[in-house]
Amino acid sequence: MPPSTPRTPQQDRAAGHGPARTGAALAVALLLVGCGPAVTVAEGERRTPPDCSAPAITVDSPVVGAAMHPGPFFAAGTVAGDDRILRWTVEDADGRRVARDEVFSGTDGQAGTYTVPLDLAEGAYTLVLRPATGPGSSSDCPATARSSFTVVPESVGPTWLSGASGNAVADGEFGPWRGTEVPIAGTWADSNRGQRALWQLQPDGQYGDWPGSLEIAIGAIDAGETWAAAAQGAYDDRWRRSLRDMARLWGDRPGRLYIRLAHEFNGDWYPWSVTGASREDFVTAWRRFRLLQLEEFPGAALVFAPNCETPGSNQLDWREAFPGPEYVDVMSVSYFNGYPWIDTAEAFQDVAMRVDHMGAPRGIQRHLEFARSIGLPFAVSEWNTDAAFGDSPGFMQQMDQFFRANAGAGPGQLLYEILFNVLREDNRFALMPETRAPLGAEAYRRLW
Repeated sequence: MPPSTPRTPQQDRAAGHGPARTGAALAVALLLVGCGPAVTVAEGERRTPPDCSAPAITVDSPVVGAAMHPGPFFAAGTVAGDDRILRWTVEDADGRRVARDEVFSGTDGQAGTYTVPLDLAEGAYTLVLRPATGPGSSSDCPATARSSFTVVPESVGPTWLSGASGNAVADGEFGPWRGTEVPIAGTWADSNRGQRALWQLQPDGQYGDWPGSLEIAIGAIDAGETWAAAAQGAYDDRWRRSLRDMARLWGDRPGRLYIRLAHEFNGDWYPWSVTGASREDFVTAWRRFRLLQLEEFPGAALVFAPNCETPGSNQLDWREAFPGPEYVDVMSVSYFNGYPWIDTAEAFQDVAMRVDHMGAPRGIQRHLEFARSIGLPFAVSEWNTDAAFGDSPGFMQQMDQFFRANAGAGPGQLLYEILFNVLREDNRFALMPETRAPLGAEAYRRLW
């Protein structure tokens, strides 16, 4: 039998013979016939599949099951990767689309955030977000994020721990005035003398028989004392006695005691002010206090609560003063309507998303996002409109919607809020029994 005629390499490949294909070449061939994932872009070139373990898009608020009020509010969430254009729709209970638009968010290669303005009537809804197709959108990790919530009548009260401090709270007048119970109150024992005496918790004190939860602000150090000394344990004995007395006076009440240590430490108006120079000592001192608290009063919760703004003179990024989530139970903030003054949904959203000169959270949404990033629930320990700047029912409405959109006990969800109803400074803040902000007071009563 005569020998076979030699084949050329081209003939071998045409007949299906010849050397095995490389993985890259095989992938190209599969792509040509419509098989396999698009993970190879050219022969001999490999492309690492994307890590899609984390959601590309999240809807963080409204939280699933949120009970919003009619009127304007904003949804918020995060975007990973380079999905800069998102399409959103709102569907009603029957699946009908009632609103839709696009939102621009994020920066190339970085996680970003977005907000979606909404204004809905009563009913059940689902917000759906997905990457837009075309330029500016990543298709490596296609995702659809959604959150279902309801819009309920204004007569529906808070679904979170909603309280107040100051006038008419402990004596029971505030709850009937606003129309709902007060499950949490706020008070202060922030001088050295106050820490030792704890007048409010004594049997005959203002909150001696308070059955609900209570937040008590403890300044930690006073005039003439330093965080450097605190870091070395100079005030441990005083702190221990205060914590031990708190535990004894609180006893077995059904509510929980929240200890707001060194509140508004990033301001320049308290003896316990923290600057860039004292930050490390503050962190060390905080951790000392935490260990004492776990020894003497483990049932209490420790609250880390900066002010919403940090003066430039402090030269402090307050995030660097955070001692670590294992040393804190609740992340909180003080948030007042002053400058810039807010009375519309648009202005509220603008301020809510702001950061300060150090890049640290300033707006309330940014503070909540920080709480989520460290895995802690969120609170607003002091808030109200400031009548020195004007009356503001719009601010009240937007705070109500913000609380509703984020209510819950999980990381970055609103655990409690406490209205600052304190009569001081020519009555700039109180809503009752007397007020300089009658429209704001009426909005609060209607919404709460």
